[in-house]
Amino acid sequence: MIDILSLMNDAFVPMALITGVALLILGINERYSNVMERIRNLNRELVCDELKNGKIEASYNRQILSLIRMARILRNALLSMYFAVFFAIISSISTIISIIGGVQLTDLMLISLVFSLLSVFLGSIFIISHIILSLRAIEIDIKRENL
Repeated sequence: MIDILSLMNDAFVPMALITGVALLILGINERYSNVMERIRNLNRELVCDELKNGKIEASYNRQILSLIRMARILRNALLSMYFAVFFAIISSISTIISIIGGVQLTDLMLISLVFSLLSVFLGSIFIISHIILSLRAIEIDIKRENL
């Protein structure tokens, strides 16, 4: 007979990981959307306005390039977090199959859980680098406004 309590207990760690990573994905996605919207707005201003001042146009271009760099970092963070969810799901499924089917998938459970945690770690590194780079975009914006 299947021990439901054991099944739920063993599958809990990957499921808790999925919930935590989902919250991180939500926050990262919000940051990513804001950066993309800011890039679109700056590009619209650059194209629509008749910028006679070369310094202002250069400042717009520098800020857009800085924001594109931040968007790439956020995209990488999102991908890492989605991989973490993917591997956590594999870990949960292999746990359930192992308990219900009596098949030993311990190696698959552990490997997928390790890859999931490594993906969360990598995504966290991308987020930290984004936070560091976001200050640079603000500094460029402030310099543009002071021209």
